[in-house]
Amino acid sequence: MAVAFLTGCSDRPQVATTIPQAMASIQDSLARSGAVSVSHAASWTPEQATRFEQDVQAVQCSQQRSDPVVGVLAGTVTGTLSVQFTQGAQATVGALTTAPTIGAELSGSRTHGQSLTVPLSYAPLSSLPDVEMSRQIGYETELLAQNDDTRHQEAARLIQDREELRAHVAELIANWDMAQCAPHAPVAPLVGVRR
Repeated sequence: MAVAFLTGCSDRPQVATTIPQAMASIQDSLARSGAVSVSHAASWTPEQATRFEQDVQAVQCSQQRSDPVVGVLAGTVTGTLSVQFTQGAQATVGALTTAPTIGAELSGSRTHGQSLTVPLSYAPLSSLPDVEMSRQIGYETELLAQNDDTRHQEAARLIQDREELRAHVAELIANWDMAQCAPHAPVAPLVGVRR
């Protein structure tokens, strides 16, 4: 009986979370958030520009100001997947002088967890171009440390992107009117994406 008890305890199914499942879950969450990219504004399509404008207007309306504080995903999202399964069992068979005794002890625990580190920056909308340029410079530190034509071209591209985003933002701030906020869209996060 004790052997059957111990065998039954050790055959319990383990909790299985694979790395691809965890990664897919994180990617799906970011996609469902409706995040709007603020990167590479100089090469936006008309659809990207419209999406950015709609998101900014939603934030302006929700905060009821032309230059609201916005949250921006400003770096690499990192995650940790932790799965732990431990179990143990102990059985005791003994006899007393008056009656036989059987004792059993079982312990087990399962731990399944994920942690996600999301680097966020909060700044006024008017500072968004500088926040995004700072994020891109962080990714391109090694490239910008060189003193060659590539460095100068990349620096010029970063400045052009910042100025284009600054122009979009300045126009949205200048043209904001509370009357346009009748039914406003839900607020979606702004993200800088690595290219």
